[in-house]
Amino acid sequence: MEIAHRTNVGLVRDLNEDSAALVRREDGSVLAIVADGMGGHQAGEIASQTTVKVIESILQSKNFHSTEERTNSILSAVGKANAEVFYLSQNNEQYQGMGTTVIAGIMDSCEVVLGHVGDSRAYMLHKGGLYQLTEDHTYVNLLQKYGQITTEEAKNHPQRNMVVRAIGTAEDVEVDLIHTPWNPDDMLLLCSDGLTDMVAEREIGLVLSSEITIEEKADELIQQAIQAGGKDNISVILLKNTEIL
Repeated sequence: MEIAHRTNVGLVRDLNEDSAALVRREDGSVLAIVADGMGGHQAGEIASQTTVKVIESILQSKNFHSTEERTNSILSAVGKANAEVFYLSQNNEQYQGMGTTVIAGIMDSCEVVLGHVGDSRAYMLHKGGLYQLTEDHTYVNLLQKYGQITTEEAKNHPQRNMVVRAIGTAEDVEVDLIHTPWNPDDMLLLCSDGLTDMVAEREIGLVLSSEITIEEKADELIQQAIQAGGKDNISVILLKNTEIL
C-alpha cells in the first residue's frame, strides 16, 4: 500500500487545530486518522490531538480476525476518545465547549473500515470516478437532505460549517460506521474540510487520477487549497491499494 500524509495551517488561522496519524500496522494493514478540532484558543488543538492519541493507542497494535472485530474496535475507540475529550472540556475552564471531528479507518488489501463523526470526509477513487463515502454531520447538510435548500444555496449558507455531531461535545456520540471493499489501484482520501471547502470535488478527482506520485498528489491538493484562499487548516491522507491480483 502506498501512503502519504500532509497538513498545513493555511493562510488565515494562527494555529493548526487539525491532527492526524498514519500508521503501518504489523499485520500489513494501515491505520489512518484525521481530526479537525474546534473551540477557543488552543482548545480545538487539544481536542483533536487527544482524539487521535486515544484512537491510535487502542488500534495501532490490536489484532483483528474479522470485519466485525475491526468495526467494533473502531466504534469503541471513538467512544473512548469522546469520553476523554468530554471529560477534559468539563473539568478545564479553558477547554469548555471544545470538540473535534474525526474519521478513523483501518485498511488492508481487501477492505476499508471507517468510523466517522463530523464533517471531515473520506473519498474513494475507483476506475476514474470519485465517490464520497461519508456524510457530513452539519446543519446545512440536514437542510439539504430535507429539501429546504439547494446544493448551490448550501455552498454559500452562512452556517455551512456548523457541525451538529462532534467528538467531546456530549457525554455520548453517534458514530457512522462505513465498510467497503476496495480493489487494486483504488485510492482512498481522508481529509479535513480545509480541503473540501476550498477545492471542488472535480478538481480533487483530477489530481487523484493524474500520473504523478502519491506524495506529489498530496502536495498538489494542499497547494490547490492554499491557492484558493487557504481559509482553514488543511489535512490530507492518501492511500493507494497496490495489491496485485
